Amino acid sequence: MVVDSPTASTQPGVIRRGLVWSTASNMVLRVSNLVVGIIMARVIAPEAFGVFAVALTVWSILSALAEFGLGADLVRRADFERHVPTVATMGAVLSALLAAAMFLGSPAIAAAFGSPEATNVVQLMSVPLLLVGLSVVPAALLQRNFRQGTVFAVDGSALVISTGVMVVLALLGAGAASLAFGRIAGQVATVLMQYLAVRRWPVFGWDRTIARETVSFGLPLALANVVSWSIITIDNLVVARMTGVAELGLYVLAFSVASWPMSVAGQSVRVIALPAFSRIADPARRGRAMTALSGPIWAVSAVMAIGLIFLAPQLVVTLYGERWSAAAAAVVPLAAFGAFRVMFDLMATYLIACGMTRRVLIVQVIWVVTLVPAMIIGIAQAGMAGAGWAHVTVAGAVVLPAYLLCLKGAHVPPLRFIAAWAVPTVAAIPLIGMLWLLPTLIPAAVPALLAAAAVGLLFYVLPMSRWWLSRARALANLEETVSPTKETP
Repeated sequence: MVVDSPTASTQPGVIRRGLVWSTASNMVLRVSNLVVGIIMARVIAPEAFGVFAVALTVWSILSALAEFGLGADLVRRADFERHVPTVATMGAVLSALLAAAMFLGSPAIAAAFGSPEATNVVQLMSVPLLLVGLSVVPAALLQRNFRQGTVFAVDGSALVISTGVMVVLALLGAGAASLAFGRIAGQVATVLMQYLAVRRWPVFGWDRTIARETVSFGLPLALANVVSWSIITIDNLVVARMTGVAELGLYVLAFSVASWPMSVAGQSVRVIALPAFSRIADPARRGRAMTALSGPIWAVSAVMAIGLIFLAPQLVVTLYGERWSAAAAAVVPLAAFGAFRVMFDLMATYLIACGMTRRVLIVQVIWVVTLVPAMIIGIAQAGMAGAGWAHVTVAGAVVLPAYLLCLKGAHVPPLRFIAAWAVPTVAAIPLIGMLWLLPTLIPAAVPALLAAAAVGLLFYVLPMSRWWLSRARALANLEETVSPTKETP
């Protein structure tokens, strides 16, 4: 694997600053997205959310394919500029082809979900898909230079624009289409601001050698990303086919709530972990850095999942209203799955940084192959909640062992990696007991949520403070392992 020559992006402190910016911006953006979700849930019905979920499911999978691992490849390249024209061309062409396929195939796509009313929304969502490829180069440049403050400004501005469009159109009665138009506005704003931030405009060109190198790295990663998105969207198809579009709307909201650990912990680390791991020349040091990062990430994701599991009904009703209360049943298992997803994302990012994209693809294929029958059985037995428990079962019994096996071949001892989770897991036991008793002691939803925050502080955050300080010191040494001049195989 090739890493950068010395630049400003490898100066001391930049990884820490990037991580701080990434974490802070993700928290702000997730809270903002939560507020937007609450507003939209109060304005449109679950059926409209279900219709939009059909289009969003297809868009998520195709956008993962459109990215094609191009951005990750640019982030890890020393000769970034030489690759830019070819990668820009590949991204633009691939996005255009996929967008055309989505638009023309919209009637068949909607019919497959048993929701013909979603046809027009699927067509609208092909527009932001067209723009995905144009975003590859500037997004990679911002990530490789750890410019998370700029990324926050871009994403925040796009969110404001997108929200304004959605709310206005929803109040005018546009229903699911308002969500699609909001996504279009946000994507247009994102691409324009990204190019302004990196002070360049698209430059296209073609080099067959570079294209072959990019495809060799990107194809397994692109397929892995497609399978990964299929894993977290195939349930939408099964839920829609087996229960209907209204149930799908409830399930999509439940999945969104349960994904908070992934949104806060996972995405904050991902954008920093890839370039940081890529710059660690020594494989053994890279493995130790991975293990050191594992514990704190699990601590954050697990405690968020625990809170969601025990307070799902109160949270859903308080935030979204009584008509969404049925979604709480699915939040409980999906929250546990959300904690797993954070760790799986960290493992996949590490393997990508090591150049092991084929291993990531193999794990993802095994995952989706085992998930589909489990999902069908789970939904048949327990509806939306059954879909969540299918995710949890496959994650624990299949995916975790598969990733640990891959890490073993990448200088990360599986037992040591799992052992890093021990302290935060044991420390959470008193918190679990208190949260289990809390709804009985405080039946009212809002007081129970406020009390849960205090319980989390007293029974988890404060007792873990010394451990957090020691982990922070260990992570601070991560930058000392970064070698900006060496190459790794």
